[in-house]
Amino acid sequence: MILSIDTYSDVLGVSLIDGHNLVVRQSYQKLKPFSELLMSRIDEVFRQLGYDPSVLYAVVVDKGPGSYTGLRVGITVAKTLAYSLNIPVYSYSSLEAMAYRYRFCNSKITAVINAGKGECYLQEFTSDGKGIKPVSEIKLIKISHFKQMNLEGLVVVKNVDIHRENVIHLIEDLSVDGAFYSLKKESTEDLMRLEPVYVRPL
Repeated sequence: MILSIDTYSDVLGVSLIDGHNLVVRQSYQKLKPFSELLMSRIDEVFRQLGYDPSVLYAVVVDKGPGSYTGLRVGITVAKTLAYSLNIPVYSYSSLEAMAYRYRFCNSKITAVINAGKGECYLQEFTSDGKGIKPVSEIKLIKISHFKQMNLEGLVVVKNVDIHRENVIHLIEDLSVDGAFYSLKKESTEDLMRLEPVYVRPL
């Protein structure tokens, strides 16, 4: 089994995957800090299914960009589980997972996440109907500037108030899409070096 953890936004996602099959997916609206929720939710999933954590052979985690505090919690839990069970940890970018969900569209895809402080993270991709390819770096721009941009193709947004015909508002977590994307890319991480993506200038 593979455990996938997503804590990049206001929705906590925990999924268990067996090969190419989704076993269970649990999403929780953020009612209190993820540090108080995540481990109890993971334990709850295992108890409901009657599984022991020893069935895991990999952990997948969202490394952002997104809520930096939430991402740190998710990554810390993923690293702890991977270390204690001696299994690999995989990671994925929030923006890539958002675009990957719509990989069959065969068009340009722009993924956008609210970054707070009136700003957003933005990255552009192209899709050939089978997979995605990034065509820009992750950008941190003003939301007001983003709303003025004339973006072609599909625009997938998270927590950004914009309404156009080509805009899709993402509500769900990314634990499933991110897991399959990271496994496809074989994006394993060094436990000692895995950290959340941080785009803002220090």
